[in-house]
Amino acid sequence: MIDFDFDPTTKDRLFISMSSHFLTEQLPDESINWNEEQVEEFCENHAWQPLEYVPANEVIEMIESAAWHAHEFFKQEVLRLTCNG
Repeated sequence: MIDFDFDPTTKDRLFISMSSHFLTEQLPDESINWNEEQVEEFCENHAWQPLEYVPANEVIEMIESAAWHAHEFFKQEVLRLTCNG
């Protein structure tokens, strides 16, 4: 079972997955190891049309927000389904 609070890659993988909702191409798996500038450049080059004039850091904030909400949802679902919550 995934420990949503302590698995070091869960949030990164959710960020990558959620990027597909804001970009024309999902961030690649290797982006986990990219620096901030590389992520921003990818977001600038692959922004979904309605976001193409939005600064990359704001698009990244949108992706982070979606990933955080997904993380919290799945954490609560695991607790509910295992009767621990």
